[in-house]
Amino acid sequence: MEKISWRVLAFAGLLLFAVFVAGCSDEAAKPPADVAPLVTTSSGPLYSAGDLVKNPQSTAGTAVLIIRYDAASDKYERAYVYPNSDGSLGYRLDSKTDLIEREMIERTYTEKIRTVAVSSIPIGNTATVTTTAAPGATTVTTKATTSTVTTTKGYAPKITGIEPDKGKTGTTVSITDLTGQNFVSAANVSLKKGSSLIHATDVVVTSTLITGKFAIPSDAALGYWSLVVTNPDKQSDTFQNAFLVQQGTATTTTTSSSSSDPSAIVTITSIQTPLIVTGGADNYGTTVEVLGTNLTAGNKMKLIRSGSTLVSTWYNCPTTTRAQGLFSIPAGTVGTYNVAIYSSSDTELARSSNTLEIRNT
Repeated sequence: MEKISWRVLAFAGLLLFAVFVAGCSDEAAKPPADVAPLVTTSSGPLYSAGDLVKNPQSTAGTAVLIIRYDAASDKYERAYVYPNSDGSLGYRLDSKTDLIEREMIERTYTEKIRTVAVSSIPIGNTATVTTTAAPGATTVTTKATTSTVTTTKGYAPKITGIEPDKGKTGTTVSITDLTGQNFVSAANVSLKKGSSLIHATDVVVTSTLITGKFAIPSDAALGYWSLVVTNPDKQSDTFQNAFLVQQGTATTTTTSSSSSDPSAIVTITSIQTPLIVTGGADNYGTTVEVLGTNLTAGNKMKLIRSGSTLVSTWYNCPTTTRAQGLFSIPAGTVGTYNVAIYSSSDTELARSSNTLEIRNT
């Protein structure tokens, strides 16, 4: 009896141990209460056009602007947005964008700041400009967007040609092919004649091509103007006599110099171009300018000396007291000439008492 009791007790002990081990295994299989289950991301894009997002781990003040989501490549088109001087996000340096894998954007830029219209983010820094008027007036503070241009001091620009290469006064000429090398974005383009300048507008620049427009004033001097391209680093190139300004349509009144009305008499009081140096070669587009009265009554200008008469190819009167004639002077032409104004019927209206000189050197 004692043997049987001992064996029963031993078997019961083993059974209890097995139950204890099994209970521990079940507890180990359960996840800890504080461990969250794995969450998978949705199959669609997390962000949409106009979302401003940032990397919460980054100390930089920049953010990323989502331009669009491209479903075909599963990529976001993005641009960087930089802070204004007051620290607020406000502008892009340029129009550059990049296509970046969606997974990378959503993994890195996990903080959404806000949603804006993509077009509302200006390109260029927005600076505060304070204008103070005279004493007692109001001080006005405005916002002005200034473009940011990054340039490196490099080669100077080089102009090789321009098309079209001529235009008429009072018109706007669209330049389609200003060609060359080393042009830089934000380059200044202008026509120059003496101290007069005509600046190009709507300028678009690549390294080898510039397009834009020249609005030629109705009183612009006739003849050849030089073309100047100046890069933002102040390096420039000048193409001498690159552009010909011709007479546009002008309304003139034919008046006889023999009129009984003194106010209608055409006179030449001075020659503003007393000397023309040809260098012994053909000169095309030489401008002669005179001052006088009622010069709009004229239709052409002539240079006259014994045995030789040169007739202007264009005639322009910016005012009634100022006239310009454009001449082609053949090689070898020398001497002193009077300047005369003629009507459309080829009647002489006025002739200068003084002369201009044409010489080779």
